[in-house]
Amino acid sequence: MRKIICTGFLALLLSVTTVLSVSAVIDNNTFLPLTADFGSEIKLKDYSLKIKLNKEKENKEAGEKFSIKAKTNYDGYEPTFYSTDKKVATVTKEGKVTCKNAGKTKIVAECNGIKSVCKVNVEPKFVGNSIADSKMSSIAGAIGWQTQHAYPQSTIMCSAYSFAYAYYQVTGTLRTPGSFWYGGGCNWNGGTYHRLGSSSAMLSKIKSELDQNRACVGLLSMRSSSTHYVTFYGYTGDGTSLSDFKILDPWDGTLRSGAEYGYSYSGYHVATVNV
Repeated sequence: MRKIICTGFLALLLSVTTVLSVSAVIDNNTFLPLTADFGSEIKLKDYSLKIKLNKEKENKEAGEKFSIKAKTNYDGYEPTFYSTDKKVATVTKEGKVTCKNAGKTKIVAECNGIKSVCKVNVEPKFVGNSIADSKMSSIAGAIGWQTQHAYPQSTIMCSAYSFAYAYYQVTGTLRTPGSFWYGGGCNWNGGTYHRLGSSSAMLSKIKSELDQNRACVGLLSMRSSSTHYVTFYGYTGDGTSLSDFKILDPWDGTLRSGAEYGYSYSGYHVATVNV
């Protein structure tokens, strides 16, 4: 038996009459045995070092924290972490990320010159009247919306979806719309349903919740005049007009302006999440 040391991924054409024992060098110190018959071309399997992250992108607000996990395909090779912009976010050697300021950065896991990247988008910290658009879109993506028919109970309506959105944003606990649906309606479990006397009282209640960084649900009407529950998650200006408010619509999971809606003929109703 003869031994040949192949560095890198060079393919060797053997012209000997015996079966050769071949070792391929990877990472400067790892040898992997291969064999080849007479006249065959040795095609080395890709034994290169790889790093796998548990997430490839993350949207957060300034001040929030999260963790990244990384592993390699070889024992004993542990990646190190760093941020490409420490003003936006920092990361510890354990992969714990702290979002500092609005902007974009990359959290890089590196080992032996091999890199894997998680892209991080940091939005401005909540300032009292608006929850980040990206956060609400993420909530809708996690829960789903009516036209997806993602749940067995295809009759689950806007009230349960809207409340599931608000509940997740306020408590951090994801519950399916079905968990709020009972007997053909939303049971508002974990919340309080308010029947208010005027549009101004309704907006004032919604504004009060948003000023405490809490999304809530309101009953409105659509252009077709049908009643429709939506999730309120922000406002601009002084918040005295429906058009000032930002809405997540459970029909299709889109972010909309209150200007696209009207008040419901059924009354001025708001559902809040208990804290």
